[in-house]
Amino acid sequence: MCTLLPSMQFATLHHVEPDGKRVFITTDNKLVCPHGECSSTILYWLREERLAKAKGLPTPVRGGCRGVSMCDCQNTDGLNGKRCVDCGVKATPSSLFEFLEQQSTDLIMVKGREARCIPHLPGPSYVTSTGKLCCRHGASRLSLINKQKAGSRPSARLPTCGCKLQPLPVRSGGLRGVRMGKYAMGGSVRVKTASAQACS
Repeated sequence: MCTLLPSMQFATLHHVEPDGKRVFITTDNKLVCPHGECSSTILYWLREERLAKAKGLPTPVRGGCRGVSMCDCQNTDGLNGKRCVDCGVKATPSSLFEFLEQQSTDLIMVKGREARCIPHLPGPSYVTSTGKLCCRHGASRLSLINKQKAGSRPSARLPTCGCKLQPLPVRSGGLRGVRMGKYAMGGSVRVKTASAQACS
């Protein structure tokens, strides 16, 4: 069964480790942890954390500019073995909205359009049927950022809620080629070339 991992990657269960840790395989046949992170990314974070600790510095946030990760894995067990390519996702959903619709995630109406709650994201965050990200009150991420920049200056154009939306986590393969909205007007998510932190 296809599932959406916290890294915003679609994957299916590959196997379960003896201690119960679940290992998934993504649409591009990469083995990832339950949070959707691959071995090389986790090893990079562990190395950075060890260096920070040795220097007496605060533990760096996992994910950084690519979007904060929910991953707290301390090892890469099960992520470096032989992959069962037949276990991978056979077909990705046509859109994130339709996948969430099938999962019956929380539904709200935004300016007459349906919007579904995206799991794993703080806020909470919703995506409309046309592919727009918004908060539970219907405010877009851009408008919320503009409100924060405006400070105490009132504006009828800016939202009145105090919500904050984080960007979608950018991971290698995350939502690649999958439209955000049910309709093409929402466009598809294009993932930039992965950095040195990302999966090779």
